Formats: sequence, C-alpha cells, structure tokens
Amino acid sequence: MEKKHPEYKIPDNPHAKHRYESAMKHVEHAKKAGKSSEEIHAIFHKIMEFDPMDIDSIPTDEAHKNYRLAVIHAKKAMENGKSSEEVHQIFQNIVTGNTKGHTKHS
Repeated sequence: MEKKHPEYKIPDNPHAKHRYESAMKHVEHAKKAGKSSEEIHAIFHKIMEFDPMDIDSIPTDEAHKNYRLAVIHAKKAMENGKSSEEVHQIFQNIVTGNTKGHTKHS
C-alpha cells in the first residue's frame, strides 16, 4: 500500500508562493543527491518557515550569493521608503543579474 504524501497548504501572503517554488527546487536537488525523506522534509520546512528579513539566516555560500545581496539591497530600499514595486524591482534585478552599476536607495 502506497503512503500518500500530505498536501501542503501555501500560506496566504505575497511571498509564500515564491518560497514554495524555491522549496520544491531544493527538494528536487535533495532527492537527486540521495537525501533521506526526513532530510528532504527538513529542507522543505526550513525554507517555508524562512524569514527573508533575517539576513543572517541566509547562507553565505556561492549558490546563495545573489539572493543574499538582493535581500540586503531590498531591505535597505524598504528602510529608505521605496515603494513595494521599487523594492521588488531592485530584488529581481539583482537576483537575475540585470543590474547596471550600483543601486541607489534614496
């Protein structure tokens, strides 16, 4: 008898869908790497419970370099009164490498 995996309910907030998609990418990589079911579930839950404003919790490895930099700049932009649209654009530009020089937060 096959055990059915419980369905995960995505929280109702603007960034939850993105976190879910990221978690699923990490899950796929973990499966390919031969991680156990317990390890895979831990990875999934860690990402879904992640607080993007807690910059210290973002890994400092090469794989997370652009993401970490994007979060740092987005947080600075928010602190300097940029609109949500501007903050998201700054974040996306850095994550995708679509930047020209330094970003300005004022």
